[in-house]
Amino acid sequence: MVINKEWFVSKINNFLLNDESNKMVKVDGSLIFQPETLVGFSSGNDPIFTKYKDIIGNFHLTPVEAFTKFYENTNIKFTAENLSVVAYVLPISEETKEENYQHSKNMPSERWANTRLYGEESNQKLQNYLVNELKKENVNAVAPIIEKDLFKIFRKHEKGVWASTWSHRHMLFASGLGSFGISDGFINARGKAMRCGSLIVDYKLPSDAKNRPNDPYEFCIKCGECVERCPAGAISLEEYHNKQICSGHVFSAIPYVKKNYGINIYGCGLCQVHVSCSSGIPNKKNS
Repeated sequence: MVINKEWFVSKINNFLLNDESNKMVKVDGSLIFQPETLVGFSSGNDPIFTKYKDIIGNFHLTPVEAFTKFYENTNIKFTAENLSVVAYVLPISEETKEENYQHSKNMPSERWANTRLYGEESNQKLQNYLVNELKKENVNAVAPIIEKDLFKIFRKHEKGVWASTWSHRHMLFASGLGSFGISDGFINARGKAMRCGSLIVDYKLPSDAKNRPNDPYEFCIKCGECVERCPAGAISLEEYHNKQICSGHVFSAIPYVKKNYGINIYGCGLCQVHVSCSSGIPNKKNS
């Protein structure tokens, strides 16, 4: 069996189509994520991962560090040159995006809240599924975010607030799938309204680094629509995204979501809907 981009796209889309975890079971049974994934690769020893330690924090793991730590007490041998990062995009349904726009100017809709809770659970199940499918092909892999010994969130750190030891969005950027926006959302061909995932595999895959823009904000047209959409004033064209203000508003939604939807989760997502980059990469000529 040849492991390539088509293999990953097929596995992910089939999972999204058929696994019960990707259904809005508490709403209407429809799909949480559309089976239209994007997949990108980067080399496990790409220099950008060392740069992330300066950008995010020294605690952010390189693929080599994460893979080494996960397999350190086993007899599995590998080389840094053979490691690859696989990153993917899970597009949020059009129904959910539209509902989150129509519902409120400051609180998430029911579908959006369910996507944040159950969609992320499905995303993590998908990562585990991919790791196991790779093992069937005798390929070792690890998904850092689902491993408690690898993943940790820092509310405060030396460079600011809210960062972690492994960032899916930064793996997407490394793998040439798009760029960041001023809201810190990740703009790609399927749009900013998405969730994403990544894993490290001990299998040499062709890097998509050639598609990686030099400017980390390359596809953001600075239109200011997300600035206007943010109910907390956490985004500006001058200073971009204030994580502290944003997180304060996002967590303030918990009582509302619990009371109205019967689930315990935070959320917002208003800057991701009804903006130029919601469903694709915006045209700079129209900015």
